[in-house]
Amino acid sequence: MNVRVRAPEFPQNFPWLNTDKPLSIKQLKGRVVILDFWTYCCINCLHILPDLKYLEQKYQDSLTIIGVHSAKFDNEKETENIRQAILRYDIEHPVIVDSGFRVWEEYTVRAWPTLIVIDPEGYAIASISGEGKRDVLDQLIAKVISEHRDKKTINFQELSLTLEKERQPLITPLAFPGKVLATNAGLFIADSGHHRIVMSSEDGEILHLIGTGKPGLTDG
Repeated sequence: MNVRVRAPEFPQNFPWLNTDKPLSIKQLKGRVVILDFWTYCCINCLHILPDLKYLEQKYQDSLTIIGVHSAKFDNEKETENIRQAILRYDIEHPVIVDSGFRVWEEYTVRAWPTLIVIDPEGYAIASISGEGKRDVLDQLIAKVISEHRDKKTINFQELSLTLEKERQPLITPLAFPGKVLATNAGLFIADSGHHRIVMSSEDGEILHLIGTGKPGLTDG
């Protein structure tokens, strides 16, 4: 997008996740908004999630990221399946379930993933597709914030959300386990949802925990 276009409003009565109430473009006026058009079976969509988390943490007082889940396959249309994907991949921004590609079509999206940047006055100012765009987005967000700080049209206030992981905490011993390696020393289990590796006996006794419980290449 080379010109400012008024961002279409979200449809009413669509399911939302990671928020206790639906959001609107009007309500988010004063903030930079990024719409992330994704679907949980798209590996490219999953690859950009760490970039989005980096940006939403860096600009948490002025940026709101909204996932627009536009499902490609029938099983991806189920709200509960989308909720489980949010928990599995630790997504911490609101997600609207885009039934029938309505939001996708209103924003003329053509591919997964696509990111639409909306400025604090409610205009869509950029459309960016594909992976590896964190630096481009970072520079654009900083520029938009600077411009609207000077115009006094930006609202610096962190948005309060009710996340799915707060409604449905991962309190089981394992959360979304990925793979298991059996050795003479014991079982090594990739405890993906808890960001760690669990070493246990064949009887299930935990012998050792590897990892801090947070994402990152530390502690083994």
